[in-house]
Amino acid sequence: MSIIKSDLKPSSNVLNSYFPARTNVKEGDFDWGVAKAIVIRNLYRKDINSKLKKIQAESSQKEKVILDVFLKQCKEDFLLKLDDEALWDYIKDMYFENNAIYEISPEFLLFKLAPLTASSSQHNLANMFSSMMRGYGLKESITTVNNFLESHILSSLRSENILEDFEAGTRLLSKGINEDAYLPFLSDCFNQDLDFLAHRPKYMLQQLENLLRLYGYLYTAQLALNIKNLEQEPSPKPLYFIMENEAASRERPDLVRHGHQSVQRFIPYIFPYLSMSESLQDTDKENNQHRLPLWKLITKLKPEDTPKLKKYAEDFSKNRHDDDDFKFPYEYENDDPKYWLNCLLIEAVKQFDKKKSRAAANEKFIKTTEIELCSEFVKARGQVGKVLVMNQDYISLITNLAIGGSDKLRFHELLESFKLRGICFDRQSQKALIQFYERVGNVERMSDSGDAVYVRKTV
Repeated sequence: MSIIKSDLKPSSNVLNSYFPARTNVKEGDFDWGVAKAIVIRNLYRKDINSKLKKIQAESSQKEKVILDVFLKQCKEDFLLKLDDEALWDYIKDMYFENNAIYEISPEFLLFKLAPLTASSSQHNLANMFSSMMRGYGLKESITTVNNFLESHILSSLRSENILEDFEAGTRLLSKGINEDAYLPFLSDCFNQDLDFLAHRPKYMLQQLENLLRLYGYLYTAQLALNIKNLEQEPSPKPLYFIMENEAASRERPDLVRHGHQSVQRFIPYIFPYLSMSESLQDTDKENNQHRLPLWKLITKLKPEDTPKLKKYAEDFSKNRHDDDDFKFPYEYENDDPKYWLNCLLIEAVKQFDKKKSRAAANEKFIKTTEIELCSEFVKARGQVGKVLVMNQDYISLITNLAIGGSDKLRFHELLESFKLRGICFDRQSQKALIQFYERVGNVERMSDSGDAVYVRKTV
């Protein structure tokens, strides 16, 4: 059975998969707090009890209303254990009056999802991470609490009246679960890094948003750099960063050749390519048939797909042509379905040429992508232009993630681990990195040789 739709007709460009940016974005669509909560929901396979979600309340008040229900549950549980009922007031002041409960365990972030509706566009950002997770979740809950009070509060949270389980692979994991990973290598790294944080819940609470912002950029950049290569599975392309206190110069060509300026050249292809791919595919969610990335879709094409693709290419080209003197520019006698897929992708890009009516739509998409997903790491540095910059918080995070389960790594092994995520540093930045590690005290020098420099985790 072909994955290509049987009835292909030109229509508006629609993007609901693989990427969170849209041509029209409302304020609040890129809510990193919501994205964090949905990642935790997927990771812990827990959600707010469906009965609590049905409580009638204004959207802006729903989180507070459900928290009040939890507060009542927590009080009842504590009163069964306390000798003096007056102690409850102290516990309430300590954890509920200043939102300190959110610092106990990542699962408390689930309350942030209380106001979220199924149709909310705030899902778009989280869907990108759900897609990267590919259904990954913890096999068992991990608990790290500071004291017995927090242990009892967490126990109340995990009661069936407040949280409930849901099965892996269901639609509750969002649209992202119905997509094959576009960048499998990055998905592997993301899940590995999530697992590292999940086994250190306090550290996860501190660093989860940084992790998501980092992978938000890495995904955007690697998708852009791989988007036109349909001949093979995507692989990590080098992205050269500098530390925030470093100077960029023209004598450091990798910062430009393999930095954000190279990414910028390909971002304009993301919306045309992904929307065209979406228009072609006939996915059956009832049978959990996943949408495929373009590089995998092209391998599934069959000779019987050629007539459909050929006709769609002609209809699409004619539909997007603004003048009366339309002439079909492709080899009509060609029977290779891959040829016609490439023709459609060419037409998908051409419709957004600067002089055409649809140009503004893709420009909005590009602007949204640059602002919401790239600006955290892209900085203008004089005549060199835009370069990729990473501050010390991100350096510490990626160092801990790259070392992972080991106690320490040789410096060159650490750099290789960075490269698996597409993160690279030139010679000058490598020297700055070692100086930074020496300042924070997580370097071991076994000798003066660079190969004998070890870097330890800070957690």
